[in-house]
Amino acid sequence: MLLAVALVASVTDWVLTLSARRTPSEPVRSLPATDTEIRPQLADTAPIARLFGASDASGNIRALGVMAEGSTGRGIALIGVEGKPARPVHAGEAIAPGVILTEVRRDGVMINRSGAVQQIRLATKPVPPGVLPAK
Repeated sequence: MLLAVALVASVTDWVLTLSARRTPSEPVRSLPATDTEIRPQLADTAPIARLFGASDASGNIRALGVMAEGSTGRGIALIGVEGKPARPVHAGEAIAPGVILTEVRRDGVMINRSGAVQQIRLATKPVPPGVLPAK
């Protein structure tokens, strides 16, 4: 009798577990009316790529300035590669072989290095002594 009660309790638990509504893996977000497309959140995979032996073929990339179109990810960035003179690059264009500018933001850019996404913040100059930084 005790085994029958345990079996019924176990089956009931499994039925309730498997039939329960599952919560979405990503929380539901409301978008502003001006956003027409949903952009996925990008993860920085560069550390994992380096762990598996990916080389940094493009060298040192610096973001010197940006002109971003709001929060759409489109725009133009002034990019310097390995000490060469900086040049303007549009979102979606190649910066160097295997490196594509994927997104332009107000504070920097997102690049794709052979599948590894990396964020590069704008290069900043140190504030001279006695000068208050702008707010």
